[in-house]
Amino acid sequence: MPKLKTLSRLLVPVALMALAACQTPQQPASATAPTAPAATQTDPAAVDPLQQAPEAQTVAPLMIFLADTKPQADWAEIQLDESNILYMEPDPFLTRNDLSSVEAGTAETGEGLLALTLNETATQRLTTITQRNPGKRLALVVDGTLLAIPGYSEPITEGRLIFMVGSKENAVTAAQIIAG
Repeated sequence: MPKLKTLSRLLVPVALMALAACQTPQQPASATAPTAPAATQTDPAAVDPLQQAPEAQTVAPLMIFLADTKPQADWAEIQLDESNILYMEPDPFLTRNDLSSVEAGTAETGEGLLALTLNETATQRLTTITQRNPGKRLALVVDGTLLAIPGYSEPITEGRLIFMVGSKENAVTAAQIIAG
């Protein structure tokens, strides 16, 4: 288990770098669309996504997929680097609409944390999926970028998911994107 933790801590930054290089091109700005203010790096942010405008919710996608390091039938193959492959279900089982809140913070180690609080229906779905698929991973994708792929060994029954996403700035930026 310690080797798996060490390996996953090494793979996440590599995966982020690989996926950052594969980002989709930015959409051209519309002359009539208002420009969003620049993101500021502040203390850990707590944002209630339900308070955001409906149009902002469609701009900031959040998807959580079931994933594994072993091949699975009908799952998408994601090449993380030259020697590491991740297999993900083609459809997310959680999206931004399943959240009641999102928070960014910092762990005692200085790593950025992204905390997602799920609504009751999503919590039940998460519990069912993790019970039926022990030993898999959750792939957190924000705005088309894979941010974290933590594993779990037991069913997740709480309605709060906390992901380590590298730096505090990563966590704040991800929370702002999710909130719109």
